[in-house]
Amino acid sequence: MKIYKTIFLNIVLLSSLLLTNCFVPPASIFKLKPQTNNLEWHKGKEIATLTNDSVSIIISFDRSLNDDYLFDLDIINYLEKTLLVEPQKFSYKMISGTIKQNEILTTTSARDPEKVILDLQKAYAIHQSQVQTQTMFYSLGYFLQFAAQTKALVTNDVELSNRIDQQSQRTKENELIDAVKNQMIGEFLANSYYIWEILALRKTTLRKNESISGKVFFPVKEKAKKLEFTFPIGENELKIFFNQEVFLP
Repeated sequence: MKIYKTIFLNIVLLSSLLLTNCFVPPASIFKLKPQTNNLEWHKGKEIATLTNDSVSIIISFDRSLNDDYLFDLDIINYLEKTLLVEPQKFSYKMISGTIKQNEILTTTSARDPEKVILDLQKAYAIHQSQVQTQTMFYSLGYFLQFAAQTKALVTNDVELSNRIDQQSQRTKENELIDAVKNQMIGEFLANSYYIWEILALRKTTLRKNESISGKVFFPVKEKAKKLEFTFPIGENELKIFFNQEVFLP
């Protein structure tokens, strides 16, 4: 119980210090409004439809999250032949807005889900390795402390025994803190993997009248006012403009 009280006191002191000396400003909220007459509303979101004889894209802006624009897309193939949907080839360019000094305007590509998922798998493997290494480290530490405590009892070395008790307490405190950190990291990786593995629009081959839906992620352009999005699918290239509004919390 003493260990938990010590950890709780340290957390309270650290939190007080951080809250007193640090302030993280809230992130801006970005809203993108489609510039087209072909609009419908669904649960508060504007839905635009881009279509021709070959393919149809139903698009709506969801929200901004972690420096990304999130879009919901539905893509339908009307051709007799297959179409390959590759989200990483989707892009946008800034039409109007504030340009930073020496900034060169280039197209910004959507994030590649397959690359992100691979990076998350690598991160999870590294995390698991670190957790197993920590477990082995603490197990070895407890074994050495047990051996040293046994020696102290046999030799009746009170000073050594007290020193080992203090070291054992610090080890347990560090182990508990590491366990909390590892749980938080594990949950973050699991949630991120779910978003990209299940919710994101993935590279897919569509046959005639088949469709695919999912979220597409684009890096945020903070100073933009008007953006032109381009969606190349097969031999088709559909475009749409969005106006950006920035809201400060």
